[in-house]
Amino acid sequence: MTGIEHLLNKRLVICVGCGGVGKTTSAAALALAGALHRRRTAVITVDPARRLKDALGLDELSIDPRPVEVDAETRFDALALDTKRTFDSLVQRFAASPQAATRILNNRLYQELSNELAGSAKYMAMEKLHELVTSKRYQLLIVDTPPSAHLQDLLTAPNRLVGLLASRAVRLLQAPTSLLSGVESAAGRLALSGLLKALQRWTGFDLLNDLAEFVSSFEHMLEGFSKRAEEVTRLLHAPSTAFVLVTTPEARTIETTIGFHRDLSSGAYPVAGVIANRVVAFPRLLESEPALAKWEAGLTNKLRRNYQELRELSRRDRRALQHLHSQTHVPLLGAVPAVNIAPTTVEGLRRFATLLVPGVEERSYPSPAA
Repeated sequence: MTGIEHLLNKRLVICVGCGGVGKTTSAAALALAGALHRRRTAVITVDPARRLKDALGLDELSIDPRPVEVDAETRFDALALDTKRTFDSLVQRFAASPQAATRILNNRLYQELSNELAGSAKYMAMEKLHELVTSKRYQLLIVDTPPSAHLQDLLTAPNRLVGLLASRAVRLLQAPTSLLSGVESAAGRLALSGLLKALQRWTGFDLLNDLAEFVSSFEHMLEGFSKRAEEVTRLLHAPSTAFVLVTTPEARTIETTIGFHRDLSSGAYPVAGVIANRVVAFPRLLESEPALAKWEAGLTNKLRRNYQELRELSRRDRRALQHLHSQTHVPLLGAVPAVNIAPTTVEGLRRFATLLVPGVEERSYPSPAA
């Protein structure tokens, strides 16, 4: 069994990498390969650019699973994160009662902030992964993460959001009058009071009361949030989970990939290996190459120069990938050659998957147990 095939036997595969390395295409190709391996597969994008729908040839992508037909017998689902709907679902699950959930969902501050609360989008990404994995609807879930220089922002989002909601600054808002009493001078209290009244007029919010209700409501859900954060952390470290570093051979992206591996290793996350895209791998030209014998000398010399340039690019890419391996010691799962046009249809994606997973078209796998 090859490294890629072993990867497709995992439950959760998370593709990480900087922008422009073909991470979205690789995630979609892995999902297609998983479907051809007869696994119930879904691919979800956390990338706000939503390039996944283009790679799949879809007009629209949402949190509701969208079936992608590979052939008459093969399909997989595609989804995109909806932070607001996922947050609403979490509130309904963890609120003390249906009435409490309704109060939170109707709170004007919650409606304004549920998309913007620090870390909420990344937290909701992890929450949705947890929901999809534990539902057992899919045997294989491929995740296309957003391009980011700070991978830890995504991985630690659940604990950071819980920390924010439990912080002293947020608890202070439960007693809004303390905002005024905490200001020492009478002039300061008068100025702050005037500011809050002005904000109320401009926004139409009873700001202090809405803040107090918002924070108090969330206090009762902290235990549920904390428990789910622990479950997500265990999921990300589970043997059934694999992180894949997606890169290209360019020096900048190689160094960024090494940094991603450092972040993952420091957190003891399971890294399965590397997928390298746009790799030049050109064979050495033999002097007795029959294909050159029929051309005139001038053209033959030009062809030889082109070969030499491609060979130098091949050596450059090989050195870059060797450097990556020497720094990370993780295997190269697949090396996809450079192609002129990114796949924007299922058929194009199928060709890409064939390059990434050799033999994926020829093999027929029995359906594994759930």
